[in-house]
Amino acid sequence: MPDLVYHTIDGLQVTLESWNWERHIQLRHPEVTEQDIAQVLTAPQRICDHREISTQRVYQGFPRTRGFFRGGFAIVVIEVRSAQTGRVITAYLTALAYLGQQRWPST
Repeated sequence: MPDLVYHTIDGLQVTLESWNWERHIQLRHPEVTEQDIAQVLTAPQRICDHREISTQRVYQGFPRTRGFFRGGFAIVVIEVRSAQTGRVITAYLTALAYLGQQRWPST
């Protein structure tokens, strides 16, 4: 798989690097699909600041309405590299919403 680039709703150009997809996400979080990552980055339910790492953001998808992990959320963590770019650190499914400070949509 080549590196994939997504344009997020908050204006970043985020890269999913092939080595990270193949050697981390697919191995440690096989329940996550490329489609999950694309959907969360381009149409998230919300975006939060990471609770501990100021250079990271957490994108949360909408709850799944059917299929595997119904009611769960896809989460994509990205590292912000500049005002316009970032890269995917990890992605996973969880039953709990992320508890960081929400940055989008504005509250």
